[in-house]
Amino acid sequence: MADKVKDINQYNQLKSKYIGLGNADITREEFMTNVNRDIYSSLAQHDNILYYNSVIINEPMELLRQKMIKKMASPIQNNAKKPEN
Repeated sequence: MADKVKDINQYNQLKSKYIGLGNADITREEFMTNVNRDIYSSLAQHDNILYYNSVIINEPMELLRQKMIKKMASPIQNNAKKPEN
């Protein structure tokens, strides 16, 4: 019984620390937004990965970092909400 309480407390602590995990009521769009923000944040913060991507894209590292931060701050465009012609 004590192990179960300990596991629940540890899960609640991790859930409060990592907000992107969500809960049972989170929508798919919210979850995907959190995942994409985590990815862009990781790409912008790790210099080696950023350097690799900047060589592939052929852009300066700092310009690419700024683009990643802007993408991280903007919400995901939902394809279903786009108007049809």
